Amino acid sequence: FFVKKSLFHYLEHAVPIDDTSIEALHESSMCTNLYQLYDGTIKLSGCKRLLWHRLPIDEKKVQMLPDSDRIYPFAPPESCFSNMIVNLNAHFAEGSEVDKAQNRKKLLSHLRRDGFALINGTNMSPIVCKQALQATNMFFNEAPEAVRRSCLAKDRARRGYSPLNTENFANLVGDKAPNDLVKKFRIGSTTTCDQEASPLLSNNIWPDEKNWDQISASFFKDSVETYYSNICKISHTVVDIIREALQDCMGSKESLEALSIHSEAHSSILTLLGYTKGKRHNKQGKTYRPLVAPHTDVGVVTVLLFDQGDCARLQRCSPKTRIPSRQEADWVDVVLPSKNLSTPDDPIFVINIGDCLSEMSQNLLPSTLHRVQPMPGSVPRNCLALFVGLNPTTNLLLCDEQNNQIRITYEDWRKERIKRAMIGGRHKDPSIGKWKN
Repeated sequence: FFVKKSLFHYLEHAVPIDDTSIEALHESSMCTNLYQLYDGTIKLSGCKRLLWHRLPIDEKKVQMLPDSDRIYPFAPPESCFSNMIVNLNAHFAEGSEVDKAQNRKKLLSHLRRDGFALINGTNMSPIVCKQALQATNMFFNEAPEAVRRSCLAKDRARRGYSPLNTENFANLVGDKAPNDLVKKFRIGSTTTCDQEASPLLSNNIWPDEKNWDQISASFFKDSVETYYSNICKISHTVVDIIREALQDCMGSKESLEALSIHSEAHSSILTLLGYTKGKRHNKQGKTYRPLVAPHTDVGVVTVLLFDQGDCARLQRCSPKTRIPSRQEADWVDVVLPSKNLSTPDDPIFVINIGDCLSEMSQNLLPSTLHRVQPMPGSVPRNCLALFVGLNPTTNLLLCDEQNNQIRITYEDWRKERIKRAMIGGRHKDPSIGKWKN
């Protein structure tokens, strides 16, 4: 209540408060704050309930703009992204050799700069993409935990379900960091599953219909398998394009020969990734801790598709600071045109170079550090990442520290690569992880 100033001296001894200004007396613990984002999204913070009705305030119902109209009006026009996206239609639709050569040159230019590129024109069905993302969301965000637990495998890094906080990608670059705050589910090739020949070849594990209804379980399996089959074919063509571009640039064909062998027993793994809002969305000091720590991918290339979830974002390290474990590194958001965030008529994929291809190209193509950061949004983000791998028995022609050529199988190279990270970091060192003839 308020008291006239002329009468307040009668209450001075009864009010044990030094500062009785309205600013000091204002109690904000029960307030609801409303914020506007650049794209017109309304966000609520503080109390998110109707206090006297005991009902939650639905943030979706207070939006003034539909999702389709939430675009920052002063953002660069969509045409600006045309220079960022490499359209590979000439390679997937029997285009002219001139167009193919231009595509190879443009793609190589992007990949040489920072190891990342955006591609489209792959003839990938948007329906296949949409259903695979929908199935991923069902599995991570709608199905009971028992469904996911029914897919646990002995080797979670290659097949089946991997729960939150059970893997640590920082180890891939010899760093120490909190475990990854992301759910994962992996499948691979079923052409051959000779696990004795290589641990990279394993049987896939699918949700148990005892824990999930048959319609959902079948939809999940069919959608993910169809996407895997299609994206593997696309990835083979993409690898061919990169190989041809490197040959135009390097002149050497022998060191890139392994990329032209598309065995049905390849070791490419499709990883479904599910990010949800959690404890790392609270700032630690002035920054957020990554959901997935800075790391590089071990394989040949990675082909990524993601939905419109806004609670997480992929970031790549700026080419100026491509050294592992640098806290002061400049990080660049990996984003798509606003109208193409999910599955447009011509899906856009993010591709990035893996360590294996980087070494095969004699480091002409960088394998760039990247991480996943928490974002203020609350909508789960679902991703489909194909980690392209070769047949485990494929022979690679690489160079050691003394620039001597050595031959090593893809499987043995992976073991050496991971061993180097476990011993002392990703980069080659004369005293550890040295290539041997």
